Amino acid sequence: MSKIISLHGKNSSLILATTEENLPQIVYWGKLLNLSETEQQQLVSQLVQPVPQAYLDKPVAITLLPTLGDGAFQASALAGTNLQQAWAPQFKLNIIEQIDQHSIRLIADDQIAQLQVKLNLSLNKYDVLEQTIELINLGDKDYSLDNLSLSLILPAEINQIIQFHGRWIHEFQTQQSTWDQPNYYVENLKGRSSNDNPALLMLCETGCSEQNAAVYGFHLAWSGNHQYKLISLNDGRRLVQFAEKLLPGEIILTKHASYITPTLYASYSAAGFNGISANFHSFIRHSSQFIPHVLPYRPIHFNTWEAMYFEHDLTKMAQLIDRAADIGVERFILDDGWFKARNHERAGLGDWFIDQQKYPAGLTPIIEHVKRRGMQFGLWFEPEMVNPDSDLFRAHPEWMLQIQGYTQPLGRYQYVLNLALPEAYAYIHQCIYALLSTHEIGYIKWDMNRDLVQAGNCNNQPSVHQQVLAVYRLLAQLRQEFPALEIESCASGGARADLGILRYTNRVWTSDCNDALERQNIQRSFSYFFPPEIMGSHFGPEQAHTTNRLATLEYRILTNFFGHLGFEQNLLELTDAECQQLSFYLDLYKRYRQLIHSNQLIRLDSNDAGQNVYGVIDATQTQGLFAIAQNGFPTQMLAGKLRIPNLNPQFNYRLKLLNIQENTGYLMKEKPSICIGEVIMSGRLLTQIGVQLPIMHPQSILLLLIEHIK
Repeated sequence: MSKIISLHGKNSSLILATTEENLPQIVYWGKLLNLSETEQQQLVSQLVQPVPQAYLDKPVAITLLPTLGDGAFQASALAGTNLQQAWAPQFKLNIIEQIDQHSIRLIADDQIAQLQVKLNLSLNKYDVLEQTIELINLGDKDYSLDNLSLSLILPAEINQIIQFHGRWIHEFQTQQSTWDQPNYYVENLKGRSSNDNPALLMLCETGCSEQNAAVYGFHLAWSGNHQYKLISLNDGRRLVQFAEKLLPGEIILTKHASYITPTLYASYSAAGFNGISANFHSFIRHSSQFIPHVLPYRPIHFNTWEAMYFEHDLTKMAQLIDRAADIGVERFILDDGWFKARNHERAGLGDWFIDQQKYPAGLTPIIEHVKRRGMQFGLWFEPEMVNPDSDLFRAHPEWMLQIQGYTQPLGRYQYVLNLALPEAYAYIHQCIYALLSTHEIGYIKWDMNRDLVQAGNCNNQPSVHQQVLAVYRLLAQLRQEFPALEIESCASGGARADLGILRYTNRVWTSDCNDALERQNIQRSFSYFFPPEIMGSHFGPEQAHTTNRLATLEYRILTNFFGHLGFEQNLLELTDAECQQLSFYLDLYKRYRQLIHSNQLIRLDSNDAGQNVYGVIDATQTQGLFAIAQNGFPTQMLAGKLRIPNLNPQFNYRLKLLNIQENTGYLMKEKPSICIGEVIMSGRLLTQIGVQLPIMHPQSILLLLIEHIK
């Protein structure tokens, strides 16, 4: 007997169908669709598929867990063996538990293979679909799991692929291509989310844009190895599969042991890429799964790294503290170099004790100075790593992830500690706990600067999976012990940015690149899945350290407005005039950060390839703030009009530039009205026709305020 199961979000629905004892298959995922009983019966009648010649005699349904044993050849989502048996199971559904209109739980067994699966699906009120599978070994023999994928089916018209890739200082690059091959496969084996192949994906129909057409977004919440496959099915539909990438022998299930997949978060929107962002941003902001911000606002950071590197000098430190406070910084973070023997990157990691030569009185005088100037104090750690030149490594070389008998490759002159080893875990926890419990430290910058190679445990078994879980466990323990503590996820830039780590951290360091031009692209792509207040976005020096590119102060500071703002520059190099200019912009940021950090981010389409336009409109449609970034040379000689969505057509609005372009005489003989003073326009005109923009220099930004006139 067939059954229809429907899950509903706010604007979308997922409809499943089961036949006999089979696991459900997806028959619809798209716009909100409430079926009547008659329509459900009609849908059941359409479940019978034709069977082509030269094929199996019965149709093979691609279920939520397609298997090789059922004839789902390329689509098989489970691989494993029980002493060369149980390698082609067939699961029979025995429990369907519809928890509410949003959630369902399914249990299926294979009595021959002695395996059980529990599938959990939830389509929440933010239109984000959450999916996990638990596999349980019911037999006496150990079961070696090779792969367990989460599977979702999309309509055949979805034929555009937007992938995310990159490298250090060039993260979150996007590539759009047409789905014109039968299969695509992407994997990451670096032991962290990675900056070259993060587990992020968007799929859409032809003609999709920021504001229009159907889009599906996918994000695997896992901070380790992962893979995804894109498969064209026989009937033209699209199959998407995400999984943790397991190393050989990494997951061995003893009797009654189980493995739970990372959660796959996926979302549908008919409103283009902005719709996907709105769903994910709302979910991250409001779901209890993620860590709320301790403070009601995001403090402006100053980080000491590019100002001091390893050369910590108390006089210079005091000057930096005063300069930071004077221009309006709210949190002062002491980066790498504060602990024992840390005079360069080749020594000291693992010895988390204050360097008595650099800080003979400890950190307390520095922290008290920071607090007196009205700022919070934060501290840098890299707890998962150890240098060979350290007391810790000399005492416990067996604590690192390694395979005995091989020479472990170094990365950044460091090894990775095996935090799944209780002794190593306890040592690192105690080091951090001691510092946090004896000092007023409100913030940790938690870094992780290398990929995992030969990540073996004490028995030489692969241990990436256990390492990720140990990191999660350590973060959770510290959060429980210090509830007011905020933690940043940093991994040589944005190499650990995922919804797994964000269950334990408040912020992501997006990239080690502070070049404003590069940041424009990095931050735009980052914003597809992550809201602005999570995005670490820092002002850097006039000449960027990572690219040598020059940029004006205004372009650098305004590039970072729509994120969590901070500083990475040596503030002592700034002139008095530059400090005054920065103070002005920091006051402006403080005035509007709540607007930016609590409303839907909107990216606008532009026919100018060098232009990036983005902003927010509040929920009451009474206030908005937009950035018009002219990053490259304008495509057209004359600038176009800016059409602003999400406004009330019946309201009148006042538009005002919060910064004024300089040296524009070479660009325009006559300026548009927005450059001269305030402009008054109705919401209908602004949305349908728009406001005339000026011609802009490359690498310049306009900040436009929009306010309802009552």
